[in-house]
Amino acid sequence: MNLLKNKWFILAILWLGAAIWGLIFRETSPNHAPMFPHFDKVAHCLLFFGQFWLLARAFLAAKKPVPYGVLWGFALVMAVGTEWAQATFTHSRQADFWDGVADMLGATIALMLAHHAHKIWTRQATEIKAE
Repeated sequence: MNLLKNKWFILAILWLGAAIWGLIFRETSPNHAPMFPHFDKVAHCLLFFGQFWLLARAFLAAKKPVPYGVLWGFALVMAVGTEWAQATFTHSRQADFWDGVADMLGATIALMLAHHAHKIWTRQATEIKAE
């Protein structure tokens, strides 16, 4: 798979960069009230959903098998690593077990959706060829 020509992989890299610099390590102000209770958990879930949907989509677009287990393992490493990094490199944020759970929930939903989408797309392609 030529990753530099795969728009989904490029989007995944851009998404990761934006997440690292703009969302994960950004200091929060004490006056900043969340939009609603547990807003941060929703943000973590959506962040990881987007990241792992784009990665899975890169494999699907290249017509390569999606390494679901490897991607899920990478999500786990990322979840633990980002929580550790927040606690280590920021002053206003701390590691939170439930943020990690939200991260993994987002990644799991994305990978399950990718698996389901692959099955549908494969079935549709088979039906078109049969006609």
